[in-house]
Amino acid sequence: MIAIEWVKQFHRPKAYATLGIVASFSLVLTVALALTGSGQTEFVGDLPLQMVPRASGYSVPIIALSSTMKFFLPLAVALFAGESVAGEAGWGSLRYVMTRPVSRTRVLWSKAAVAGVLSLVSVMIITVVSLVVGAMAFGLHPLPIVDGRASAPDHVVSATISGGAMLGSLALSTLYVTAGMASIFAAAFFLSTTTRRPLVAVAGGVGLTIISRIFNGDYLPGVSVVNKYMPNNDIDLWQHLFLRPAATDGFVHFLLLQLVYFVVLMGLAQWWFTRKDLLH
Repeated sequence: MIAIEWVKQFHRPKAYATLGIVASFSLVLTVALALTGSGQTEFVGDLPLQMVPRASGYSVPIIALSSTMKFFLPLAVALFAGESVAGEAGWGSLRYVMTRPVSRTRVLWSKAAVAGVLSLVSVMIITVVSLVVGAMAFGLHPLPIVDGRASAPDHVVSATISGGAMLGSLALSTLYVTAGMASIFAAAFFLSTTTRRPLVAVAGGVGLTIISRIFNGDYLPGVSVVNKYMPNNDIDLWQHLFLRPAATDGFVHFLLLQLVYFVVLMGLAQWWFTRKDLLH
């Protein structure tokens, strides 16, 4: 069943287009940094991480992940997950798939596996392509990073991270961001089993991360009780891996929250899909 799902994906231009757009973002970002970068120390994201973007090609994947993790990557993941079941239901081909002597559970999880791999690839593409293009544009020099959390106007706390340490931190950061997409994937996938309109499922997946950002105690005081249960509020904690000393506070809570959302929503997808009427 997984092989059949892969064949279907290879015949869908939407999959190529999504991965192509994700890859091209890194190229456009590098060109923009090369043409407009001031060569000054700048903040990256909402956390106190500062660097000179053009100092090293290692800065490009950090900036790329920071700028895509809150909307662009969630959109790509939601597209793959939301299209997986609802797409075939909308085309009317899902009922023919179910005429094969294969259980609904196997069909469902085959679709989830393929959509999950494509989602994983979309995150990895951001890091790999931006690292390659960044290396071509700026070289892979050790990257000086300023800790804005500990620095003051008259005292700058900084560290220069070597190539090996940078690659290790980038790998861990990519895995962290990938894990952060689990709740979005599961939300879009569950909705995909309940509708014939993929855009509804995609909107639901993206909407989850938007709601998470709205119910964030840093931006909206008074929601601290709800804040800790929102799945994507701490998606940017991976940036602390590039500070010295590196910090992992909040990682366990974030990853456990992703696991809970994933298990619950994928369980609901399984429950709904095995009971729904595919003839109407």
